[in-house]
Amino acid sequence: MKKALMWLVTAVLAYMIFHWYQFTEMNLQAEQLYEASVNMAQIIEWVRQKRADSIDPEVDPNRTGLIGEEFTELTTTVGELEAKRTTTNPDMAALVCYLLMKVGVKKDDCVAIGASGSFPGLIVATLSACKAIGAKTCVICSIGASQWGANQPDFTVLDLFRWLTELGFDEPILFCFGGSDNRGTEFSEEVRKMLKEKAFRYGFQLYEGSSLSTDKEYFHHFYMQSCNGRIAAFVNIGGSLINVGKSPTAVQLYGIVKSAKDLDPGSMMGLMASENVPVLTFLNVRKLVTKYGLPWDPIPLPKISPKRYENLLKRFTGSD
Repeated sequence: MKKALMWLVTAVLAYMIFHWYQFTEMNLQAEQLYEASVNMAQIIEWVRQKRADSIDPEVDPNRTGLIGEEFTELTTTVGELEAKRTTTNPDMAALVCYLLMKVGVKKDDCVAIGASGSFPGLIVATLSACKAIGAKTCVICSIGASQWGANQPDFTVLDLFRWLTELGFDEPILFCFGGSDNRGTEFSEEVRKMLKEKAFRYGFQLYEGSSLSTDKEYFHHFYMQSCNGRIAAFVNIGGSLINVGKSPTAVQLYGIVKSAKDLDPGSMMGLMASENVPVLTFLNVRKLVTKYGLPWDPIPLPKISPKRYENLLKRFTGSD
């Protein structure tokens, strides 16, 4: 009888400890999701101040400052305005934070980020998420952008990252022109000169490109060197050819990449996956927000509160 009672007490205690741990872990994760969103909201306010005179309320009704124009001399591909606006929602930072934690990223880890100028909102969301986790970021960013991205002479990713460094974020380890060959051949000589001068003025390193295969290896070396040989995760933002490659399935992926078979082995995502680095990709925005229950093109943006992120965490967890 005494043994049975002892077993019962032990079982109850184990049950209580297990659920207490789960509750504590969920609370900690919800706090980090909330912090990521607050970080993003603060960046938006900073960018809004920087771009106060150039925000078009017809195009950017939430006045985030993270939306460009339809066509400019920096536009390299087509893009969807509603998708760009969707990624300016601070809840996106919470989702990126959740996905990074899900693949095991933790404080003091190094996250390699390959981005283009197409989704300024996703760049801000990813950096905000990494800051909330306490992870280091190593960014290589191409300057070219699709429609409605950072595609204006006074609003390129060079400008965006300049403003981010003013807020204490790490500057990217490298910039490149991007475009169909990673060398920005779509740009006029006048535009290339302007970008070179701006990068020099901001103190950023601009790589002019060689070939996609050579550039991939060169970028990989930069990532490994900056992350001291250990990359906790690779995050792709946008559709840069050097990161996504030419696989028709790769462009349809979203969130955590489940299988390396869906990737172009000649791409950065394929290379990272072959080295067992967790890969996240953010390009197919509609499928991403549909899966995790975030609003499409929200106007106005949702209010930020700790309770909301407790509920969002439950929603994200239930979507996997």
